[in-house]
Amino acid sequence: MTRILLVLMTLLLAGCALPKVDPEREAQADHVYKLTRSGDAAGLTAMGTPALRRNDMVAVLPQLRVHLHTSEPTSARTLGWTSNRVNADATYQVVRMYSHPEGQVQARVTMVRSGEDPWRLDGLHVMRVTPAALEAYDASVAAAGFNLTGKSAVHYLMLFGAGLSAAVCLVSAVVAGLRRRWLWMIGCVFGVGQISVNWATGALAVHPIYVALLGAGFLKGLGATAPWIISVSLPLPAILFWALGKWRPKPPKRKPEAGPPSGSDTRWADT
Repeated sequence: MTRILLVLMTLLLAGCALPKVDPEREAQADHVYKLTRSGDAAGLTAMGTPALRRNDMVAVLPQLRVHLHTSEPTSARTLGWTSNRVNADATYQVVRMYSHPEGQVQARVTMVRSGEDPWRLDGLHVMRVTPAALEAYDASVAAAGFNLTGKSAVHYLMLFGAGLSAAVCLVSAVVAGLRRRWLWMIGCVFGVGQISVNWATGALAVHPIYVALLGAGFLKGLGATAPWIISVSLPLPAILFWALGKWRPKPPKRKPEAGPPSGSDTRWADT
């Protein structure tokens, strides 16, 4: 039973963990930015996909470098990233912000790979970031953060419901395990249906056909501006576990009554 509970807790922690950007893709994006700044058309062509190689990088690079600064970047940070896979083909896009003494530049680098082949450059978009655009981005990041100020009653109700549903599922699963009701223990860790709220905007979404681990979800999308999504599911198996009295200890098994000894001969005598 202890091992099963540890597995359940591991699944819970894995579900709550936020995805992180691939540092190798960040490094590759930085290398692309460096080659673009230096005007190395041959280097960009060598690491590009066949479709990118068909472009005349010698003619394209001057158009890109107009949006760059001549000085070395003093710092860089990732604004967002996406990762998609279809069968053996994968696409990874990372958006990096480079700070120069003259200003800031945003670079969106798209990389693709097929199977176990190396990642190839498939697209590049660069633009200078104005102070107004930077302020708007910072405001979006602040709005996407998780905070309790200025929220409506719906926000607080959803947050309370998510915590309550997760607690009911977890407690019910533990009690079912202690009572050695293994199927009930597995069922109690799931919730049915889902109502989710966008923590930044307050928009609600309903999914009647849905199964959620521990009856709740606390998720944040990729990127700093992605909002938190809080979801609540009905802990129906856990409710049935308590309503049907499955939390009570199992009745002790009856021992079979001892019959007459084998081969015995019982005789009745008239008196």
